[in-house]
Amino acid sequence: MNFVIVGTNFISDTFLEAANTLSDFHLYGVCSRQRETGQSFLAKHNCEHAKVFTSVEQVCADPNVQCVYIASPNSFHEHQAVMCLSSGKHVLGEKPSAANSRQLENIIKASESNNCLYMEALMTTHLPNFRRIEEAIVKIGKVRKYIGQFSQYSSRYDKHKRGEKVNTFLPDYANGALVDIGIYPLYTAVALFGKPESVLASGLMLDSGVDGAGDLILHYPDKQAVISYSKINNGDNISEIQGELGRIQISGPSLLEQVDLYLNDGTHERLSEQCNDHFMAHEVEHFIALVAAGKTQSPINTFELSRQVIAILDDARAQIGVIYPSDSE
Repeated sequence: MNFVIVGTNFISDTFLEAANTLSDFHLYGVCSRQRETGQSFLAKHNCEHAKVFTSVEQVCADPNVQCVYIASPNSFHEHQAVMCLSSGKHVLGEKPSAANSRQLENIIKASESNNCLYMEALMTTHLPNFRRIEEAIVKIGKVRKYIGQFSQYSSRYDKHKRGEKVNTFLPDYANGALVDIGIYPLYTAVALFGKPESVLASGLMLDSGVDGAGDLILHYPDKQAVISYSKINNGDNISEIQGELGRIQISGPSLLEQVDLYLNDGTHERLSEQCNDHFMAHEVEHFIALVAAGKTQSPINTFELSRQVIAILDDARAQIGVIYPSDSE
């Protein structure tokens, strides 16, 4: 299946390395504003056979393009996804799908009206260890609390502190710590427990206008989910689902590297299986299978799940004070 990757950053590298392990994936091209950047990206991955596009319009005009993976800055996701879907391309859009709920609805409308698949590229829910969590959660009885933590000192934070403009810390690109890494434990919470009744959020604002760290409390009738995230300090990144009969401990909020079950009677069981190093391969494989089957929506990363998550992001950003230019459009 012919894919074009929009964007040449590190996540595009990770995506291509994973996708190249799949027999049904074929890199048809890469889209970069600078042709030299696109050529360098292809050379790095020994994919010189692929084409270099310098605009999304060129991608849309090529009839050989079947699927597009969008890994550009968040602020471009909606416009590029709608363009590709409207030209008959299936789209795998890097998380978050869009800057806000209004933009997400535009993407979904384009997907449905053009009978093309759109899926948010949030890999966690596609991992085998996520299935293990879903299967084991009944063993811990009534769930009362979920604690999800993702604190990772950004490799670009030092540049920000030196006064340099870094995309990941700029509201113009619809960025910030919540939508970048806080979304991982948040997605897990909503995928497992659904839409909360209310959200309470607080955060630490950077002088650039986005959050560097924060906390969310999702209130459900019978449980709470606490999301703690940061890009300005490190943490142990251990999450737990706590029930009346035991708990499930998760190491790594995005990759779920290790999952353990601890019951109140002293029982301990290692739930996780050893996964291959190409974590993104699972979501790409799922996406390709959906395209082959003529589906326009994933049964895992559903439109409704994306809607619920981005609504929480919108609510939390408003409480914290993170405002994107597109919020007022």
